[in-house]
Amino acid sequence: MVEYVKKDNIVSAVKKSVMKARKEIIATMLLSEDIKQPLSPSYHNLLRQKLKKGVVIKRLGFGSEDEYNKVNTLLPMSSKGYTFRYIKDISMYQRFILIDKSYLFFGTNGVFMQSTYKPLISVFVKYFLIRFKYAV
Repeated sequence: MVEYVKKDNIVSAVKKSVMKARKEIIATMLLSEDIKQPLSPSYHNLLRQKLKKGVVIKRLGFGSEDEYNKVNTLLPMSSKGYTFRYIKDISMYQRFILIDKSYLFFGTNGVFMQSTYKPLISVFVKYFLIRFKYAV
């Protein structure tokens, strides 16, 4: 149902699942963290490749407008299938990425997990949709 993923393996595990994406990727990010420790250029190139293949990507950042603008400047992506919004209230932040509503990766307090358990995935989808609707 839910499996632990070693911190050292989380990026490669996520990349492998992103490579398999066919329809949609939804993800959250803590903007200050993405500024201080951005993911590798190869990961962002993979996202761009997925966009070119028609995969829809929706990202929700948590942080200030300045942080949001900085991330947009550092990691620009423009595509009809790409939407990036932000929420100022970081207390509502839950780190996760969901690929094709089938492969979920999430983390809290430095512990990372993965799951394909549909009831758990539906909770994360609801969490995302509610916040994404009201994000800027």
